[in-house]
Amino acid sequence: MKTSDYALNYGTILGAANVAFALMLFFLDAHYQQDSASNIVGAVLVIGFVNYGIFQFRQDNDGFISLSEGLKIGVGIALVSAIITTLYGIILTEFMDPQFMDKVFEIQRQKMLESNPELSEEDASNAIEISKNFTTIPFRIAFGILGGVIFGFIISLIGGLILKRSKPQ
Repeated sequence: MKTSDYALNYGTILGAANVAFALMLFFLDAHYQQDSASNIVGAVLVIGFVNYGIFQFRQDNDGFISLSEGLKIGVGIALVSAIITTLYGIILTEFMDPQFMDKVFEIQRQKMLESNPELSEEDASNAIEISKNFTTIPFRIAFGILGGVIFGFIISLIGGLILKRSKPQ
């Protein structure tokens, strides 16, 4: 059995689920807020699919899995999903809603001013301008994939430790 098959299959499913959830937010015009509820849903999806992929491999492998196999599967699932989700994010911001980044920055500027009344308009605008340097497509691709892989590693390490079962010698 190849761990890459499980990573590819479950990563594709997770990526599709993430995109479906993001499209739902887009059509409800709720994709600007980045509230904690949608972040929790995204985290639950990753945790669920990564651990289910590891569990399914163990089931198909006569109930045995090593930690390294669990890590390969989990990180692979996260990587495939991160690639799909990052590509969707670029399609969203470049084609579906080209004003997305400007709207998000304006929302963030308003939040900064509300949460910190002594902050001047100029300081808030300067902070936003600095933030814009990190929203170029190469940065978004790098941060999206790297963030997904790191989160996937942590989740698969925990899941792999819980689900690992060695073959008797």
